[in-house]
Amino acid sequence: MILLSVSLVSISLFIYQVILNRIYSTLFWYHYTFLITSFAIFGLGIGGIVAYNQRQKVNAFEVQSLYKSIIMLSISYIASLGIIYILPFQNDLLVYLILAALPFVIGGYYFSSVFRELAGISNKLYFADLIGSGLGSVVVLLSLNNLGIFRSVILICIISSLAALLCAKHFKVKSVSSCILLTIFLIGLFIPARYVYSIEQNFNGFITNKTKTLGSLYESGKKGKIVFTKWNVFSRTDVIKIEGDPNEMILTIDGAANAPMYKFDGKISSLNKYKKDIEYLPFSFGRNDKTLIIGPGGGRDILYALTGNSKDITGVEINTSSIDAVKYFKGFNGNIYGRPEVRIYGQDGRNFIRKSKEKYDVIYLSLVMTNASQNIGYALSENYLYTIEAVQDYMDHLAENGKIAFLAHDEEDLSKLAATIIHALNNKGIPIKDTPKYIAIFRQKMAQNEAGDEHIHYPMLIVKNKPFTVTESNQLKYTAAKGQNSPLYIPHVAEKGPLYHISNGHLSLTGFESGFPFNATPATDNKPYFYNFNKETLLVLMVILFTVLLGSVVLFAPIVSRNKILKPALYFSGLGIGYMLIETPLIQKFILYLGHPVIAFTYILAALLIGSGIGGYFSNIGLFNPLKKIYMPALIVVGISIALVSSLSTIFNITSHFNLLNKILISTALVMIQGFFMGMPFPRGIRILSASGNDDIIAVMWGVNGVMSIAGSVLSVILSMEFGFNIAILAGGVVYALISLSNKFILGK
Repeated sequence: MILLSVSLVSISLFIYQVILNRIYSTLFWYHYTFLITSFAIFGLGIGGIVAYNQRQKVNAFEVQSLYKSIIMLSISYIASLGIIYILPFQNDLLVYLILAALPFVIGGYYFSSVFRELAGISNKLYFADLIGSGLGSVVVLLSLNNLGIFRSVILICIISSLAALLCAKHFKVKSVSSCILLTIFLIGLFIPARYVYSIEQNFNGFITNKTKTLGSLYESGKKGKIVFTKWNVFSRTDVIKIEGDPNEMILTIDGAANAPMYKFDGKISSLNKYKKDIEYLPFSFGRNDKTLIIGPGGGRDILYALTGNSKDITGVEINTSSIDAVKYFKGFNGNIYGRPEVRIYGQDGRNFIRKSKEKYDVIYLSLVMTNASQNIGYALSENYLYTIEAVQDYMDHLAENGKIAFLAHDEEDLSKLAATIIHALNNKGIPIKDTPKYIAIFRQKMAQNEAGDEHIHYPMLIVKNKPFTVTESNQLKYTAAKGQNSPLYIPHVAEKGPLYHISNGHLSLTGFESGFPFNATPATDNKPYFYNFNKETLLVLMVILFTVLLGSVVLFAPIVSRNKILKPALYFSGLGIGYMLIETPLIQKFILYLGHPVIAFTYILAALLIGSGIGGYFSNIGLFNPLKKIYMPALIVVGISIALVSSLSTIFNITSHFNLLNKILISTALVMIQGFFMGMPFPRGIRILSASGNDDIIAVMWGVNGVMSIAGSVLSVILSMEFGFNIAILAGGVVYALISLSNKFILGK
């Protein structure tokens, strides 16, 4: 029963972490969310220290304390998340950090106590822990997508209450508290749907946050009302109706990534007013019969395709809640997604294009992003839609004389996109100096910032698979002028700027990329951080890493120095760092293959954790003697890491035509093999400490491992951004190579 209790606590804590990240993503930009949730996990280490100090004061194992900790965990979930939900938005991040950390502190106390007191079966405990985490990654997907945010919180309270009940049964203590809590939370599942919807919609911190769309509307003197809300594992999606504007609503993801939804009567003749917009330019020349729109959002881009007389329009939207929102307001938008010319798919655009056998006259991407965060936060978010390989995929699916259109945010997007396209064209055999012949760039009427400086606002970049003809260029220039849109570069008729100098051999591609005050180097599938414009991003991440390490030293140094256990602490720190160095980029490498970041996160993480749990269970078999000079499982991790880095691309290419189920099975097999051996060193270390009479420090080592996983996560992002996913995985392999030689570091001798 205790093993099942451990699994249930692990499931609940994993789901809590994902829910917390989902809620905080609606409150903060990504880098703040990343920072808060990372430091909240320090609670695991604090819980380990509390357990250690308690044991120093009380020699006997207190069963009641263990049972009460799970009861407190159940209460802390709903208390912490409830306060976060009803609290008006606070600029003090410490408030959110403390609230987020509370369940982690309690969870850390529980796990470290269990591992300390039952060290003799550490392999089974580790198995139960990781199996729980692996199942949690699947359960949270099903829960958030089907139950929503409120019932998902109730669910983790139920799961942890069941864990408390099992713990009480195992240790034969009274379980009245857990039975009462379980009953209360079960009743909570049956609250009427209309009340649940009202709770989910009226997230006070979200509504009162002036940096998000709704709050900024109020700041500008406008009044907005949320008329649709839906939470899923990918986002919170809202539709905002603006008072006094009957012709437009705003569809927003996590309160920041906005897409307009226009009023439409369903008549093509009423679309002529859009012909002056910059978004119409790709449809103003050439053939437009067949169009692919990646990220149609609120349906605006569908209207531009219809304006251009497109007869066959395919829309691919990664956020299925956006599709639901547009369909919900079909009376307002003319049932744009239900028209006979239109087909909508809830998929990742890059994966869709790779599987498609169709050829398109127009492939259109308008302000598409895979994450609703902004500014520096984008730098931490992989985006496979804007890599060199992505542009090559789009070109492979263009019809004769087809075109790709990108609507960008500003000069930063535009410049990196231009560099990306030049690379992609060059990879297809087109000389660098000839690539501008395939590109046309426009901007909207000049806007000025507060300082009075002119800046590029929502520019449009069009690239063809054939050079622009004089006729096409003149048609584009004429249409742009009617809408007061200015050309930045058009072959033949408006050749100027950097592309002019590239075409005349005055400027190299390297010179073009390095000539901006921001990072304009193109993203690749191995380094898909398109929004990493800030050259200081790595410095920021280094500061975060240093802060994590400093916090770890402050947290654990007094205990480590007092007990002279530096070497075991280094061993368990290495395990935390090494595991995350492999886990994080490994999940990211499977995103393209499996076709969706949520699917990759769910199944790859589940396979890795479950594989590690099984490996931990068998970690004491004679074949892998933990006391040999070289610990083979850790060394095998190194070999598998090298093999995966060398072969994954080939495996992905060979099996790219397989259906999703077969891809998941292949991915699971590959990752579980790696996870099996990655899961052995931790219980091995616990077992050796116990056998050598160092039971007291097990709780601390558990906390050290958990906290240093944060450092490993940050370090994996740093290495991935600078050198790519493959190097990050190999760096994890190096850490495991050192672990394979670490007997002295466990024993501390």
